[in-house]
Amino acid sequence: MKKTVLVLEDVTVAFGSKIVLKDISFEVREGEFWGIIGPNGGGKTTLLKTILGLIKPVKGTVSIMGLPPKEAVRKGYVGYLPQRIENYLPLSCEDVLSLVVSEKREIERLLELVGMKDKREQPFSSLSGGEKQRVLIAMVLAKKPRLLLLDEPNTGIDIVAQDAFYELLRRIKVEENVSILMVSHDVGVIVNFVDRVACLNRTLHYEGDPRGVLDCDLLKRLYGTDVEVFVHHPECKGCHVFRTS
Repeated sequence: MKKTVLVLEDVTVAFGSKIVLKDISFEVREGEFWGIIGPNGGGKTTLLKTILGLIKPVKGTVSIMGLPPKEAVRKGYVGYLPQRIENYLPLSCEDVLSLVVSEKREIERLLELVGMKDKREQPFSSLSGGEKQRVLIAMVLAKKPRLLLLDEPNTGIDIVAQDAFYELLRRIKVEENVSILMVSHDVGVIVNFVDRVACLNRTLHYEGDPRGVLDCDLLKRLYGTDVEVFVHHPECKGCHVFRTS
């Protein structure tokens, strides 16, 4: 059986009298790729910050590799890529990685891993959104984390580039033996790529097989309204529309 990397048990987070997350429980095992979906304001980013130890639950526990979050982060077990992308002016891709990696051979390996070796001398600021994300993921992987947290890494990336990006993440989880927990708003895309999905809107409405999220009643409960989802199929380069109403 695969090792357990992340455990959340009855986690509740509150800001003053406002409960943001309530009774969240799930486990992420070694080499799993998870998608976290839900409406804006539903607590997705708060969940990531709680896992990182930046927010302390009022109830429940979080453990990473059997350790409290802050200790796991200190040991380098957790990598985190936030929504905001720094430009790192006027550094090249190689220069950006040299901020965290001293060995040139390792810099080349990481750039090759994320498909950016041919652009290693290109200024980071001139890259597309998807290319910047690849370089930043290489930076995060430099410390060899066991858990990689991604907060909507596909923002600003077109749907064709998204497919390649998600395929890259699937390859990384195998080659780097890392578990991935990714927040995303693209329900119709991630169901084709992740191993498991958690549907979050203050509470956990669903956790399990990705295809299970395409359920009319579940999506209505999750988003509080009728939902129209464009389900993308990378094999045929097409989409179909899934409506809850």
